[in-house]
Amino acid sequence: MKIKSVKILGDNFRSLAANKLYEFNVSFREDRLSTKVFAGLNGSGKSNFLELFSEIFYFLEIYHLDTVSEEEKNSKNFGFEIEYFLPYKSSSVMIGEIEGSVSYDKHIRIIKPIDYKPEFSVSIDGAITFERVDEDTHLLLPKKIIAYTSGQNELISNPYYKLKYHYFKAFENKGKIEKGDELAENHRLFFLDYNANFSIFIANMLLGEDTKTSILKKVLQIENLVSFRITLNTDDLFKKVLPVSENIAENLEKLKCCATLWKEKKVGKYNLLLLDFSIDEAIKDTFKFHFKNAFSLFKVFYELEIFNLYLVNSITRRQILNANKTLNISDEMSKPDPSRLVFRIEKIVISKIFEEGKSEKDIYYKSLSDGEHQFNEVVGTVMMMQDEGCLFLMDEPDTHFNPQWRAKFIKTLNLAAAKSYDSKGNIATVRNQELILTTHSPFVISDSFSEDVYKFEKVNGLIQFTNPKFQVYGTSVSIILDEIFEKSEGISEMAKKELIDMVENIQTMNDLKNVVERLNRDFGDSVEKFDLFSKLRNIKEQLEKREN
Repeated sequence: MKIKSVKILGDNFRSLAANKLYEFNVSFREDRLSTKVFAGLNGSGKSNFLELFSEIFYFLEIYHLDTVSEEEKNSKNFGFEIEYFLPYKSSSVMIGEIEGSVSYDKHIRIIKPIDYKPEFSVSIDGAITFERVDEDTHLLLPKKIIAYTSGQNELISNPYYKLKYHYFKAFENKGKIEKGDELAENHRLFFLDYNANFSIFIANMLLGEDTKTSILKKVLQIENLVSFRITLNTDDLFKKVLPVSENIAENLEKLKCCATLWKEKKVGKYNLLLLDFSIDEAIKDTFKFHFKNAFSLFKVFYELEIFNLYLVNSITRRQILNANKTLNISDEMSKPDPSRLVFRIEKIVISKIFEEGKSEKDIYYKSLSDGEHQFNEVVGTVMMMQDEGCLFLMDEPDTHFNPQWRAKFIKTLNLAAAKSYDSKGNIATVRNQELILTTHSPFVISDSFSEDVYKFEKVNGLIQFTNPKFQVYGTSVSIILDEIFEKSEGISEMAKKELIDMVENIQTMNDLKNVVERLNRDFGDSVEKFDLFSKLRNIKEQLEKREN
């Protein structure tokens, strides 16, 4: 999966100009995860592209839902053109006398004019011409689109929250539609919120590949997942109007089979189903038998969590489905009492290593730091998404990382996406996926190639971006700070101002002596400090001449 270009038709989108073709470089390296790094100062518009891609693929997903009206599928106020490469593997064919399959990248082009439905076309093996496709067009979309934001840019989450309501609507309409139920159970778009963090961690700890989960364990200094609980409100799940598909009911039975202990309990006026899991190898084997891999288990949790929308009244649900793109949906969503949720994961206990060489201690997963939670959510998601053709949209996924983690971030993502290794343990092949991320970290840029880095700035209120004119891969942090983030000094503003003020106030040899003493006593080593000593020698010579 690699995005090649995008154009907005109609009105500007945020700070992105309409009717302008935005083109991106495409690389087909087999040993490196395709990563587009959007860098620049705050407010330069980096996140606007993540929001745009989210809106485009949200529209293309609901276009294939039977619960969506024809009017909404025409979407009078939204038009776009987008091109990308999508991996494709043919069915079994005979190659000479050997049976096998052929893998290649399809060049997809989708044009959605204002007031009309989208047109899908494909070019194969570098052909200049595109051939229109009218059937099974959902197969031309990325396998999965996964979005994450670490800050307050909640607009990126809007399409994903709205899509949850569409999926919920499909469940409600079970029996009234032909394919909606199937589509609702095969989600394409995922937004990683606080609840997803728990699901990602448990899914990887139970069913992740050993080589991948070792990354999480080593960085987070976790020995094992010890236990957790799933609580289901069976009143809302079974006894209300809301229907439950056979697939969901089957998954609930599978979870019961995996549980160490389960029981039905009445709390107040509600009937709860409590599933407790004490993790050992037998429990892991049972999960593997029923759910196969980490993402399959995560998807079950994600689907069950959608039923929490039952607590949102029908009027609010309709309003959210029709909400304008500029409305922050997360602000409008009520925060239900956790005890009333239809589905929740809680009481996650892990064994944490606090000091090397000493026994680990059992703690609640919730007690980990923001950075540790962020690392699990970001890296853990890439780890479990095994399908080729996935697109990750991540807005500042490294904000809570320490410098060591930031310096290893790109390498860690590639390890998480690795498929095979050479005899020396180096990555030989990675999954055909793409990650587009925004960052302010020079370490992330220093581990990327110039053609994969885009420097953003705003000119007359509209976004422009360029690739750096120098090779950023392996470039020192100080040079990247200067060239990309316009920060030439190696120290902070307060210390810099104090250094300048100290020099300007020197009038006598005694003043000079006091400044030198203070520099040695109060300031750490820096280029600016050493430059200042050079300047002080010149000042000393001038003072000596004046006194003589």
